[in-house]
Amino acid sequence: MKKTAVLCSLLLIMLVACKQEPLNPVIGAWDLFYAKQVVNDSVVAIYPDTYQGSQVKMWCNNYWMFVGQYKQDTIISESYGGGSYTLEGIVYKETIEYHVTGDFIGKTLRMRIVVANDTLIQVWPADETGEVDKSNYWSEKYVRVK
Repeated sequence: MKKTAVLCSLLLIMLVACKQEPLNPVIGAWDLFYAKQVVNDSVVAIYPDTYQGSQVKMWCNNYWMFVGQYKQDTIISESYGGGSYTLEGIVYKETIEYHVTGDFIGKTLRMRIVVANDTLIQVWPADETGEVDKSNYWSEKYVRVK
């Protein structure tokens, strides 16, 4: 009886350990399915409406990167970047170490990032608490790559 109780306890511990969510919910690969840019309360760009293409963004413990290609009218453009990041609650900061647009290199962007199930939403710029100016922002929505 004692062996059975110990065995059941170990089995329960293993099951609970296997079901735990990762400590960092952004880790993994994510496929962009929607993006929107708002400037002075006006929507200036929407993906996949104003432009088409694809983008994947990936995170590991301390680093992020993205790569994509877009088409707007007849113009095709490449998109890539990467660097390091920190995540504290919903406040996410990424420091750009390489980017298709050289002016971004060395900058740190603060964003609001929320992960719910297999959806990740990031919005920027954000303040120290993760609040965003609803009149001027860029948002991206991703689905986890399985």
